[in-house]
Amino acid sequence: MSTTSHPEAPTQPLEPKLLTTAAYNELVAVNFQINPALLDPYLPRGLELDFYGGETYVSLTCMLMRKIGILGLPISRGFVELSLRFYVRHLGDPQNRKGICFIKNYVSSPTATWFLNSRFDRDYIKMKMKHKNNGFGSRATIPEVQYQWKVDDHWNNLRIKARSQVKNTGPDTKVGFILDHASQYLASGKKTLEYKVTRPTWQIWDAAQANFTCDVERLFGKPFVKPLAKRPASVFVTEGSDINIYRPIEIT
Repeated sequence: MSTTSHPEAPTQPLEPKLLTTAAYNELVAVNFQINPALLDPYLPRGLELDFYGGETYVSLTCMLMRKIGILGLPISRGFVELSLRFYVRHLGDPQNRKGICFIKNYVSSPTATWFLNSRFDRDYIKMKMKHKNNGFGSRATIPEVQYQWKVDDHWNNLRIKARSQVKNTGPDTKVGFILDHASQYLASGKKTLEYKVTRPTWQIWDAAQANFTCDVERLFGKPFVKPLAKRPASVFVTEGSDINIYRPIEIT
């Protein structure tokens, strides 16, 4: 009797379980072109830089993080986060998974600093920060937001006044390229971890005015001083939304 063997269907990777929920609100992104060689030391294994139009970007972002917690129980009423990030994708991945890596993260809450470092295996740094805003949640008012953070005895500043809604945020646009990278990657020892992030589509505003002062060398390192001193390639702001962050999976 002869038998015919059939190859087994490939096993589909299990969806990661939910790690935490949060809200990213009043997010400002100031985006700069950068020499990709400057990012190589920060690139975890199994990833490569992602490009838009042949260019590599870093983004200085500020936002309010609200409602972060476990099983619906918040651990903080809300805090400011400042970060410098860049854009990556998986090496040779047929699903073309992509996301962001961080150069540095700063947050304004000591409780949030402890929680984020314990949950995300990342070095969040406590820093005094404050913000004010106007116009979010109102269709009749153009959003305006200001973030400030204190370095030694000096306040750094990022102030944005929106101009108009960005109608086209498809993946073939510069804004769409940045927004399309939602998941987060980090090196943990010799491993690279992926934190999947999901969120609804955001309403985006471009900037009519953008005032920006920052002690880049002190906060992010000397290699980023010149790139962040250039004119930004783009600046946008969004009211943001609730998000889901999932438990990490190892990709290398």
